[in-house]
Amino acid sequence: MKDPSPLDCLKCPALCCRMAGYVEVSPSDITKLSRFLGISARAFEAKHIVHVTRAGRKRIKAGYETCQFLGSDRRCTVYPARPADCRGYFCWEQNDPTVYEYARFVQTPVRRLRAEEAAEE
Repeated sequence: MKDPSPLDCLKCPALCCRMAGYVEVSPSDITKLSRFLGISARAFEAKHIVHVTRAGRKRIKAGYETCQFLGSDRRCTVYPARPADCRGYFCWEQNDPTVYEYARFVQTPVRRLRAEEAAEE
């Protein structure tokens, strides 16, 4: 990876919420999310758990699907109560740099990209 520096998440098209993989929720995550949404934990699970693994781990986001809590403005609708998986995710610290590289590309001004291209030729 060329530039593992942090990106401006507010300038990103929410790639982590659209393509970064699974989001598992712990019992405490479920409690926080259900309180934030004003529903019971049981109601939260019935409505928002998209998959339960054989080991009993619960997920609110599966694979490469868009997170159900991503708003139309590309912001998390449950941000204050977001689960630990989301709190700890930084695209520049992942083994696979695909999301980071694409986010970096999206955030780079076209003028700079063209200058880098010209320098490589």
